Amino acid sequence: MQVFWWVDRHERFEVIMNGIHNAPGASHSLYGRSDRWFLLTLVALNYFTIYLHRNLLNYVQIPLQEGLDLTETQIGWLRPAWLIPYCLAQLGVGYLSDRFRRRTVVLSSLLASSCCLAAMGLSRGFGDMVLGRVVLGLGQSCAVPAMASIIADCFTARNRSRAFGIYLFSYNCALVVAGKYGGRLADTAVWHVPVGRSVIDVDGWRMAHFVFGFAGLVVWLFLLFLLSEPDRTGHSAEAQAEPNAMGVWRSAICVLAVPSFRLFALTFALAGMVVSMIQFWLPRHFYRVFHTTYDWNLEDAGVFATFWIQSGTIIGLFVGGWLADWCSARTYRGRVFVQLVGWLVVTPAILVVGTSQTVFLLAGSMLAVGVGVGLYQSNTWTATFEVVDPATRATAVGFLNLGSGVLVHSWFDPVIGWINETVLVNRSSNSLGFLLTSMAVPAAIAAALLAWAMLVTLPRDFRDSNQPPVVE
Repeated sequence: MQVFWWVDRHERFEVIMNGIHNAPGASHSLYGRSDRWFLLTLVALNYFTIYLHRNLLNYVQIPLQEGLDLTETQIGWLRPAWLIPYCLAQLGVGYLSDRFRRRTVVLSSLLASSCCLAAMGLSRGFGDMVLGRVVLGLGQSCAVPAMASIIADCFTARNRSRAFGIYLFSYNCALVVAGKYGGRLADTAVWHVPVGRSVIDVDGWRMAHFVFGFAGLVVWLFLLFLLSEPDRTGHSAEAQAEPNAMGVWRSAICVLAVPSFRLFALTFALAGMVVSMIQFWLPRHFYRVFHTTYDWNLEDAGVFATFWIQSGTIIGLFVGGWLADWCSARTYRGRVFVQLVGWLVVTPAILVVGTSQTVFLLAGSMLAVGVGVGLYQSNTWTATFEVVDPATRATAVGFLNLGSGVLVHSWFDPVIGWINETVLVNRSSNSLGFLLTSMAVPAAIAAALLAWAMLVTLPRDFRDSNQPPVVE
C-alpha cells in the first residue's frame, strides 16, 4: 500500500509534461484514442521489462543449480513458485484493475518486480530462491490485467488485434534479450566488481539478476513521468465515474457464465503447457544435445532456443493481428479461426523440435512453432473481450491466468523435472526431447476446443464491439 501511495503522490508531475500523455485531452475516433500508439509503446516497454524479469531464470538455471546445489526437481519447482502465487492472485488483481487507476497498478508492479529480482541475486539456497520467486509472482500479478484493460480502452475492435500483436512483440524481444545477455552474464563464472579499493567476487547468475533488476528501475522512472490513465470506453457515464460497481463476486460470475470464455480458458491453460516447455526446458535441452557435439555454451543454447521461435512468434503476432482484424470485419468467427490455424501449425512442428538433432531442420520447425503460437496469442485477449462484458475485461484476463495456474502451472514443471530426473533418466540421452514431442497432444486438444467454440458457443456469446468507443 505504501508503494501505491508513493506513486500516486507523484501524479502531480504529469502536469509538467506536455499534453501528449494528458489522458482526458485525447480525442477519439473509430480506431481509438489519438495517442493510442504512444500509450501502447509505454505499456509494451513495461511488459518487456517484467517478462525479462520472470524469464531470466530460464537462461541461468545451470550455473544457478550448480551454485546453490539444487536437484532438477528443485529447479523445476522454481517456475511454479512464481506461477502459482501469480495465478492465484489474478482474481483479486483483475478486479483491482477494473476498479482503480491502472497507471498506479502498473507502476507499482514494475517497482516491486525490479526490487525483488535484484534481491534474488543474494539468495543462499533453495528456500531463498523459492521465496524470491513467490514474491516476484505476487508483485507482477497485477500488471497484465491492468495493461490489457488499458490497451482495450485505447483501441477499438477495428484494430485491437494488431495492437495486442505489437504489445506481445515486446515479450518476444524480452526472451531474446534474456537468452543472449542473461546467458552471457551467467557464462562468466565470477565477475570481479571493484568497490572502492577492494574487489567483490559476484557469481555470473547473481550478476544477471542485479543487472536486469537495475534496468527495471530505470524503466520504472521513465514510465513514472510519461504513462497516463486513459478513459474507460464502452461504459456508461456511471461506469466512468465508478469503473466497476459490480463487486468482485458479481464480476467473477458474469465472466464465468460465458461458455465461450470457459473454452478459451481451457485453451489458454493448454497453451501454457506448450509455452512453458519451450521457454523453460528447451534451452536446457539444446545445451545437453549440442554442448558436446558443437561445444555450445549457455549463451549459444539460449540464443538458439529463443531466436527462431521468437522470430516466428513475431511474424505470427503481426500477421495474426492484421489477419484477425480483417477476418473479424467479415465474420464474428474471424479471430477464433486465426487462433485455430495457429494450433494446427504448432501440432506437427513441435514433433520435429523434440525429435530432430539437425540444426537446420530445428530452426525451420521452431520458426513454424513460433508462427503458430503468435497467431494464437495475438487474439487471446481480443477474442475474450468479444464475449465478456466490457466492465469485466481485466477480471476476464485475471481468470485466464488463474485457470492456467491452477490447471497447469501448479504441477507441470516439477513433474517434468521429476520425470526427466527419474523415470526417463535411463531411457535415453534425449529424455527432454521425448517430453517436448509429447506437447503435440495438448496442442491438438487446444485446436479441437477452439473449433468447438467457433462452431457451437461463439454464435450465442459474441458481443458486437465493432462500434465507436463510448466516452463520457
